[in-house]
Amino acid sequence: MDMISRQFETSRAIFLGITSLVLLPILLFSQERKTGKSYLDNTFWGALVYASKGKIDKPINAKLNSRLKKAFPSFQSFELLGQHTQENVYKEYVNWVVPSNEINLGFESKGLTENGGMKLLLKLWRKKKVILKSDLIIFPDKPVLISGPEWKEGRLIFVLEIQEKKAAS
Repeated sequence: MDMISRQFETSRAIFLGITSLVLLPILLFSQERKTGKSYLDNTFWGALVYASKGKIDKPINAKLNSRLKKAFPSFQSFELLGQHTQENVYKEYVNWVVPSNEINLGFESKGLTENGGMKLLLKLWRKKKVILKSDLIIFPDKPVLISGPEWKEGRLIFVLEIQEKKAAS
């Protein structure tokens, strides 16, 4: 009886191990697909803005202008130097906010949070060298405004925003 019990326990352990090896990838893959679908429901918008204490000829839209003035009250005017919309952002892929040879901001998605945000790893590059790394959580329709380096008589500002895709009509 003792020998039969050991054989049964050994067979049971082998069966559970094989079952785990088969089911675990399926569970992980299905969870990643759910997460991936959520990523596709969002559009990332990024911009590079020039902030100046003087008047600028090319003003930006009123909503963004208002947000920038609240965040950077020492500047009078803001000019949109470039913008980029990324339709699909996948986990672990590097995306760029208005890339240039001089300075750019890259971000990688590190997954969704339970409260509807997205974890990002930001990297600020200057001439092919990372000068700053930071983790953050960004939420839909709540832009992140990042003060960049001084430029001309003002400052560069990076804007990153998740915008929920509008349903097709």
